Amino acid sequence: MPIKFGMLGMWHSHAHGMVRQIADHPDEFTLIGCHDPSAEVAADRLGRWREHLPELHLFDTPEALLREPLDAVVVEGQVFDNLRLARLALESGRPVMLEKPAGERLDDFRRLVDLAQRKHLHVQMIYLFRYMPAVQELLARVRRGELGRLYEFRGRLPKDRASYDQYAAELQPYPGGMFFEMAGHLIDLLVALLGSPRQITPFLAHHHTRPPETFIDNGVAILSCDHAWGIVEVPSFEAAPHSRRIEVYGTEGACVIPHLGSGHLPNKDVQVVEVFRAGQADWEPIELPNRPLQISDLREFAAVVAGRKEPDYTLEHDLIVQESLLRAAGMDR
Repeated sequence: MPIKFGMLGMWHSHAHGMVRQIADHPDEFTLIGCHDPSAEVAADRLGRWREHLPELHLFDTPEALLREPLDAVVVEGQVFDNLRLARLALESGRPVMLEKPAGERLDDFRRLVDLAQRKHLHVQMIYLFRYMPAVQELLARVRRGELGRLYEFRGRLPKDRASYDQYAAELQPYPGGMFFEMAGHLIDLLVALLGSPRQITPFLAHHHTRPPETFIDNGVAILSCDHAWGIVEVPSFEAAPHSRRIEVYGTEGACVIPHLGSGHLPNKDVQVVEVFRAGQADWEPIELPNRPLQISDLREFAAVVAGRKEPDYTLEHDLIVQESLLRAAGMDR
């Protein structure tokens, strides 16, 4: 039987891919209905998504949707509202897939985690880069010890300048601006590789000549981990294409993803990983077949909820990521 989802919040750009993957895999998943606090957002999304799910229902309130026979809930609203929606889902007894970042205040996320643990319900963060083939290859090589002891992680996740005005408006509620929006993807992987940072030093600025001057549009953070540095970069006015990358260096080798791709926009059919191991003459490029995003996240969630496996990323991990993100984005006050 397919797992029956409801969706609370329809605003986030990742929601489109989530709906598409649910629609493309009807033997595994189904979407019973959706709700968004904004009637305008709800109408827009419903108009787009009914091409893939003609019977999709829109509900006026979260409570009305949660009265349906749901197995789980996906939360895809605005960051400032997502923890409230996730709490409603958990209180109704449903496990949750929660869009990143995990709210604006660490204590709010801690309370959500406490609720999930008390109710023995799974909460899975939607950090879409986790299951990209290139990232999986990187993680596997590190875990096998091929790179030796890691001493540096560097991640770069720019946004293109054509979308600058849109993001400046959308991210106005968040003091960390674009860095807060995007850096969690990289910090999630940094923590998986290097553990909990001991010290975090942010460098956050507005470097565009265009207002608003309060919008953080160019951020860098240095994270000090045991025997290693983590460097996270998020500029908001990139001109060069294919410039998202991750680099990991160790005492026995290195692994670089030269083009990470996008979490929800079209991606190339092949992802390249460049590997160097001590004793080799040069870097070795490895081509990996790409696959659609979101489907691996959905299958991980379904397997954990069904009790077939333990989660790849624990709530303790997610708490470390969220605390590190807030500190790096200057939002830990």
